[in-house]
Amino acid sequence: MNEKILIVDDEETAREALSEVLTEEGYEVSTAQDGYKATDIMKLENFDLVLCDIIMPGMGGMEVLKQSQKQSPGTIFVIMTAFGTIQSAVDAMTQGASDYVVKPFNFDEFLMKLKRLFKEHKMRRINISLKKEISQKRRHERLIGQSVELNKILNLVNKIAPTSSTVLITGASGTGKELVARAIHDKSPRKDEPFLPINLAAIPSDLIESELFGYVSKSSDGTTALSEGLFKVVSGGTLFLDEISTIPMDLQGKLLRAIEQKEIIAIGGRAVERVDVRILAATNKELTEEVVQGRFREDLYFRLKVCEISMPPLRKMKDDIPALVQHFITRHNTELNKNVRGIDDNVAKRFMSYQWKGNVRELENMIERAMIMCEEDIITEKDLPMDFINARAVDGDGVILKKVVEQCEREHIKSVLETANYDKKKASSLLDLSLPSLYRKIKELKIE
Repeated sequence: MNEKILIVDDEETAREALSEVLTEEGYEVSTAQDGYKATDIMKLENFDLVLCDIIMPGMGGMEVLKQSQKQSPGTIFVIMTAFGTIQSAVDAMTQGASDYVVKPFNFDEFLMKLKRLFKEHKMRRINISLKKEISQKRRHERLIGQSVELNKILNLVNKIAPTSSTVLITGASGTGKELVARAIHDKSPRKDEPFLPINLAAIPSDLIESELFGYVSKSSDGTTALSEGLFKVVSGGTLFLDEISTIPMDLQGKLLRAIEQKEIIAIGGRAVERVDVRILAATNKELTEEVVQGRFREDLYFRLKVCEISMPPLRKMKDDIPALVQHFITRHNTELNKNVRGIDDNVAKRFMSYQWKGNVRELENMIERAMIMCEEDIITEKDLPMDFINARAVDGDGVILKKVVEQCEREHIKSVLETANYDKKKASSLLDLSLPSLYRKIKELKIE
């Protein structure tokens, strides 16, 4: 589709000449002889770009700019000005104009400028679209549940996030340590800056230093080049160092200096560089024991645990299982092109009595596998792997089946209501319930 351009100029000759040139270039062009006519046209049509003279009788270009921003804030607005009024054009840019051109202008240069503006505008729209897409995905990557334990963690996150303090997140694998780190970043003043998670255990020990701090290389002709490390790449943002216990002992002092002094020196370099990075670290090991064994510096340990969040295992947060199950089903329905609605009572009972040694990660993997096997819209025991079915249930928490079923039912109905934009008639159809039955369920399960 060709871009639509509106030309606003009280000089008929200039207006027609511009229209002819832009039409020949393939643009869809409309014209207006004054600001009043332009605003009327903009009420009826959307334009990709408005090209407007700054000085016109009646309504001038600045007022047209204001009207354009009100009616179509995403439209590119370019001011045309004579040499003597360039300052006015610059002032217009501070008010939101995209650019300006000086009359009389070279058409070749003018057309190149338009192409550049359209390209930049397209890239901005793509960027906005990607940010929305990432935001949508991030909504599926959040801490899920309403247990007492999780609420304590969320309260800690809310207190810690606004600060710049280092945070140590501890807990077994699969408990959601990275999700906590993301939550801290997303609620912090650095939320619009990069968040970079790094698994130190996955980087060869002899490469960790160059990855974190960068290195200076020297070519055969004697020139040097700096390859920036992650501390520079993520400048202004948050660096999440997972498996912090695996960092080599000889690098721990350098990391401590980076945290305390906010200074780094690249390998092979001499210049001290200032860095602005918040450090969040995580481990599934007991760092105090690592300190005792001489594998971890005590001063670094205390610097990292200015604030500490301990993630409980899933078996200690069983009240969150129904919400997590529904969350993972909703996520994987999209990825697997399925329409699974939930789990049956027997599966719910097994889930609530299982130990989940792999924690939330194991639960998600179980849900994904069951959904792949599931041929109906409800996951049943036949969709679960035999080793899970044969596992001995450990129900030391006295979980009552009725309570489990109610929790699963509540989460499922809430999810369907959200999908139906809280249209209860549509939701009752999706749930295969009568409307009175849905209202009764909402009341019984205390769904707000």
